[in-house]
Parts: sequence; C-alpha cells; structure tokens
Amino acid sequence: MNPTMTCYGEGIDRLADLAGDFSLRTPKDVRVWYGMQWQLLAELLGFSQQLAATPASRSDDPISAARDAGLAAFERSLQGGRPGVTDAQARVQLAALKSLGAAGRESGELWRASADPTTLPMGACYSEGEQSLRAFYPDTAPAYFGEGWAGPRPRAGSACGWQTPLVLHLGTFPWVYSARLDGVGPGTRWASATTLPAVEGLRIAVSLMEPATNLRQDARQVAAIYQHFAEQTAPLVARVQSFESGRAEVGRLYRRGGFLHVHQGSLHVAGLDGPRGRISAPAYNHVLRRFACFFAVRRAALRDLSLLPADGQRLVRSSADPCLREHAEEVTRAR
Repeated sequence: MNPTMTCYGEGIDRLADLAGDFSLRTPKDVRVWYGMQWQLLAELLGFSQQLAATPASRSDDPISAARDAGLAAFERSLQGGRPGVTDAQARVQLAALKSLGAAGRESGELWRASADPTTLPMGACYSEGEQSLRAFYPDTAPAYFGEGWAGPRPRAGSACGWQTPLVLHLGTFPWVYSARLDGVGPGTRWASATTLPAVEGLRIAVSLMEPATNLRQDARQVAAIYQHFAEQTAPLVARVQSFESGRAEVGRLYRRGGFLHVHQGSLHVAGLDGPRGRISAPAYNHVLRRFACFFAVRRAALRDLSLLPADGQRLVRSSADPCLREHAEEVTRAR
C-alpha cells in the first residue's frame, strides 16, 4: 500500500517529496536518507567537520546510529565555543526542554510545545545578580507559524514576569520562535560554558525523524503550522526568480528545487522581507526541510506499519490523529 498525505491537506505529498522518498524496509535506503539529512543539518549548524570525524556507531539501527553520531558531533562543536547564555540560564533552559519534551511526546504535540511557564522547573526563570529573568523569549503574537497563542497562561505569579504561555516550535529547531526567523537560529545560542541545552533542543527536533516518535506526533498540528508558514511566505517567495542554468547572475537569490539558492554566493546574507519580519534564506530552507522531513518519515512509516512492534501498532490504533487511525484500519482490512 502506497499511502498519500492528502488527509493532512493539499500539497503535503509534494512537500514530503522535497525531502526524498525512502523505504524503511531497505537498510541502504535508510542509511542514505538519514545520512543526507544529518549532512544538511551539519552544514547549517556548523558541525560538518565534527560529523566527518565522528567514528561510526556500533548500533545495528541505522537511524539511531545517524542520530547518535550527529548529536555527538553537534555537542563537540559547541564545547569551547563562545557561550550564548549564562550557566544559570542554561540550566533552566535544559530543565524546561526536558519537561516540555516529555509532555509533548505524551500529548502528541511535540512539534510546537506550549506550557504554563510557572509549572516548569524554576518557573522558567533564572537569576542574574538581583534580577529574576525569563529563560526564553515570549513568543505569542501572530507571525510565521501561526496567529498567536492565548494559553496556557500562567496560573500563578511569576518571579520573572511571565504573563504569556511559553511556546517553542521545537520541530524547527534552532528557529524555535515564530517571530524570530532572521539571522542565526536562536536555539544555537542555548549553550553555556558547562551546560548545553541546544543539544537537547536538537535531540527533540530530530526525534521527529524517528518513526516511533513521528507516529506519536499528531500530524494535524504540523500540517496546520506548515500551511500557515506556506501562506505567509508564498507571496515573498513568488517575487524570487526561478534559477536557470547559464542565465543566473553571480550573488543573486533564486528559487531552485523548492528551496532558496544564491548563485555562486553566500546564502547567509540573503533573505525574504515581509510584513511579519525578515526571514533569512537559511532559516526558510531549514524550516521547509524540517516540514518535508517530517512528512517523508510519516509516509514511509505509514507504508510499513506492519514493521512496528505490537506496542507501536497499538499506539497507532489509539492515536488522536484520525488520519493515522484511518490508515491503520485500511492496512488491517487489506490483510
């Protein structure tokens, strides 16, 4: 059975195609596809050298092997670098990310995690001198990932002045804020001299490329965020000329294969300017690729649901995602 993503909306199959198709039944397919995704992540986040120098994992599972090697390389790239946050802030960030990750996996809403910050460790606050400060940027206004989020609002007094929910788009790490897609991804700054919450942020993001975690996620949430992102960026991308080999100008921004491309120049200085702020070209490409990867893995997992262990198949049949349940029923009837 060759599943389609039409249940999640028009264009989702084409979106998944941007990441490439693969079969979970074919070890070579899996190694090549996941290897390519990690190479692209390493190029974006600046740990290509560390990844190339990482010894091959002993794991028999190529997905776990690629993840372990990639996270280890990313962690090494952060060690000894310039701290983006203080140790106090990093400790609070790490604790909050672990809490949000656990809750998101349980609820099926890991891609965009939201919580009452006063219920998180240390109330999502850290101390600097005599001040109590928020460990994350409050991000609830209408922007590129949605029209804003009203809750869950703080039910208790906040020592550092939280008046909104804490919302993090972990699926598109390091661009975790809907309103901050310009420049370097904010999540890459989550690192201090001793504590590296950025590694936990990347761990959560890439876990959505693992079939078991991917199937736990309610894909309707991901599709809705993608559709909003696509609607907001479509007019901006439409103004960018399509790439034509032999006619391209050096240093100019083009559309190529669904992504943004600078001909013989640096992508990092290019971007799109819209009413909701600037989006750097690397941010646009990365965000689009994260969505594409999610649905490519979802499609591959749906195609081979029978490969899941018994507890995984029970999870699928009891999922809150009606598209997932419907496909599982079709597979059962086809047997």
